[in-house]
Amino acid sequence: MNAHEIARREAPRLFAIVEEYGDPNDLRIAGYGLAYDNRADVNSVEGDFRLTSDSPEHARTVFEISSRSTGARRAHVIWLDET
Repeated sequence: MNAHEIARREAPRLFAIVEEYGDPNDLRIAGYGLAYDNRADVNSVEGDFRLTSDSPEHARTVFEISSRSTGARRAHVIWLDET
């Protein structure tokens, strides 16, 4: 196995955290993250918040709780390598 194959196999998965406001079509991308085997790193779109979490789902929960004050109903994890 060459270096490129190893790097691709071990690469973290890219995901986004999407906030939903009222109508399911009223969405906002809140952050982008990298999911590793043992953690997830997320940066807010604004660049003012960075989070290291046990998992993408745990990071989603943190974003969901913090975004309720701005009127967000819920937050979702969207995997960017899936169509």
